[in-house]
Amino acid sequence: MNEMDEFEFEAESQPEEAFHIEVDLYDTGDHNNLLVVPCNDTYIVVSGDEHLCTLEKTCDEPECWAQTDGLVDEELVERLGLAISSYISSL
Repeated sequence: MNEMDEFEFEAESQPEEAFHIEVDLYDTGDHNNLLVVPCNDTYIVVSGDEHLCTLEKTCDEPECWAQTDGLVDEELVERLGLAISSYISSL
């Protein structure tokens, strides 16, 4: 396999279309179905019809996520980032 084949394989692992994740937003045991819209290196998270936040993965080891837009707390940012990473790794 040459370098171009490796690059094309890696590019396919990133989602190009919107997808859904389930996260317990309020730490009540009830999971909410959220829409995630990938946009370049950021992920726009939508709950119902409202923008919840926009996240960006900032590092891989340890995995770190940062909120670039929105007002969710850091604990929820970590849970959302983990759910997004889990979805991406399942591709």
